[in-house]
Amino acid sequence: MLILVTGASGLLGSNLTAAAVQQSWSVLGTWHEDPVEIPGASTIALDMSDRAACVAVATSFEPEVIVHAATEGAPGPFEYEPQLGRVGRIAAENTLAAARTVRARYVLVSCDWVFSGLRAAGERWVEDDFPEPVNAYGRAKLVAEELVREANVGWLITRVADVYGVNMAKPADQSFARHVWERSGSALRLVGRLREGHSLPAPADVHRSPTYAWDYAQRVCELVAMRREGVLHTAGPDAMHRREYLRLLARAFACDPELVREGSLAAYLEACGEDQRLPLPPNTALDDERARAALGHQAVDVEAGLGQMGEQLRRVLDQA
Repeated sequence: MLILVTGASGLLGSNLTAAAVQQSWSVLGTWHEDPVEIPGASTIALDMSDRAACVAVATSFEPEVIVHAATEGAPGPFEYEPQLGRVGRIAAENTLAAARTVRARYVLVSCDWVFSGLRAAGERWVEDDFPEPVNAYGRAKLVAEELVREANVGWLITRVADVYGVNMAKPADQSFARHVWERSGSALRLVGRLREGHSLPAPADVHRSPTYAWDYAQRVCELVAMRREGVLHTAGPDAMHRREYLRLLARAFACDPELVREGSLAAYLEACGEDQRLPLPPNTALDDERARAALGHQAVDVEAGLGQMGEQLRRVLDQA
């Protein structure tokens, strides 16, 4: 199978690219500003705001599937830089145009923030629930979902949540170890704070479904191989309070779990490297029953996933 993955320099895109290589597929990953390499895959620069360039890359490679995993950055800036939402819409439009040109199937990586979060603790969102995002990042993802639904291509929308893992891309212009720590999302940033002895504030009312990036990528590859279509929640199986998640993270990396304390939402967002004014929906835990039924198994739970993440980090850094 020939598969094109956008955003191969990011956490999800690099894991999707590496997982597709593991399937013995021919894989082309794209990056925009930061050149990267992923063993077993080809990589190429692509400006997704350029429709002709998107179509040209697809025409040259002729993928059977295009996986659109690229994002326009962290969620916080979306609140105050409306052009990021417009850029995201254009990227979805142009990659969909590329898929139509070569008659490729299309997979969109969306997220739990398309929902309002206004659910009681313990309740989960299912695929048929009405999306009503409360922040600009969630609205941008919902716009992309609507474009995919209306497109004349075979499509799959996967909604993921609260991703943790290790960035698998090797940068061409900086230290691999530095790239891994800086570009692997909030989990490793929080581990860095814990190792320095800083406390981590856990907001009282935030529940999500933490998702191990490598496990998610493997599940998506299975769904692609099965030619599944529609909307599927592909987040981790645990609906988890922030305090519980952060303490598991501390234990997985041999840090003191007592450093995790109840704190304000603003303090938590600051620790994650996010804008403190970002509206964060309180409960976006996703029910992944449909994906479980399709695949015949569930995603790894958080405790196991964090352990695997630690082992993956050690292997990757040993190769640096």
